[in-house]
Amino acid sequence: IPDSGVLKKARYQVATLNDLGVVAELVVITPEKQNEEPESGTITYFYYGKLDRKSLFARLRRAQRIRRILHDIITPMTHDDIFYYRGLEFIVLYYPLAFFRPFRRCRILSEHQSVEINQHLLYHSYGAAVIDVLTGSLITGQSDGIIGVTEEITAFWKKRLPNPDIPRITIPNGFNVGSVAVRTPPRFDSREIHLLFVGNVSRWHGLDRMVQGIADYRGPVSIHLHIVGDGDELEQIKKEKNTRAPTADIHFYGFMSGPALTAMFDSCHLAIGSLGLHRNRMNQASSLKVREYCSRGIPFILSNEDPDFPDTFPYCLHVDPTDAPVPLEEVISFAGQACENPDHPGIMRAYAQEHLDWHVKGQRLITFIGTIPDARAGQRRT
Repeated sequence: IPDSGVLKKARYQVATLNDLGVVAELVVITPEKQNEEPESGTITYFYYGKLDRKSLFARLRRAQRIRRILHDIITPMTHDDIFYYRGLEFIVLYYPLAFFRPFRRCRILSEHQSVEINQHLLYHSYGAAVIDVLTGSLITGQSDGIIGVTEEITAFWKKRLPNPDIPRITIPNGFNVGSVAVRTPPRFDSREIHLLFVGNVSRWHGLDRMVQGIADYRGPVSIHLHIVGDGDELEQIKKEKNTRAPTADIHFYGFMSGPALTAMFDSCHLAIGSLGLHRNRMNQASSLKVREYCSRGIPFILSNEDPDFPDTFPYCLHVDPTDAPVPLEEVISFAGQACENPDHPGIMRAYAQEHLDWHVKGQRLITFIGTIPDARAGQRRT
């Protein structure tokens, strides 16, 4: 499924596993051909054709084609192989018989980035929520191992699965730390603060809370908010700005990358992670966004818990997980503390290399895979 953030993470995972001695290949199932350069055989695209999403017949044909692709991938795999997946919707037609234990030899691991049903409900996708309830446990229950990116997600699947003995582990997301430059921070001036958000703007990011906070602030500090990216919620944020804070210094740039994005990081004091995860009925997240923030060396603001950033981490400000406006006084105070040490970008970068890099996460995944028996030992869990 084409999604730049998901594909970027998957590429890093595959590259890391190969670096660590595990032969890994990324398989992407997508409707149309991608303008991608070959990647030394580590990525393979399967195309099911672009179809009319409004047509029920076309959607059924799409499901049938994806099911056939999955069948052709899984059937030849042996006891030594691992099928590791994420991003497949809970639509039972997508899953061939080869996915189920009696019909395959390989082991299957499923990775979970969220409690999927909560996201369906947030966006009023009630049909998808019903399908999740009816088939989610059945499909995920065929896994030989489950990876959650937070303890909250892992615990959810422990309670939901019919077989509580399926091995589980929590491995928070990683980041390719070397893929981004350490920023050169701007001079900190207590009279002016620049805030940065980078990402695909969604409701759970809670940017409306920051806009409302800026609208309510009456202090002497000049607040500038820079929003880089597109997304479903972007137009709503623009309306919020025009309604609540028409004169505020809130700027929208659209998608940016490369030197332009690096320059944006160099010009800002703080970055914004998710401020609305509670809207997904979640308390914890393992966001790629904040891992990039840490790798670049920019302090950030969150309203959720993150397993890689304990309360003692000095470069993360936690605000309350509510819909209330973000208290700008807290943000201003945090900016002064976090930016006081001019070496804070290097300190954050060192933390990222030690705790967040994919090589650290990949080693944990390899160790977990080594604990999962295969069918030849007669130990497969049923």
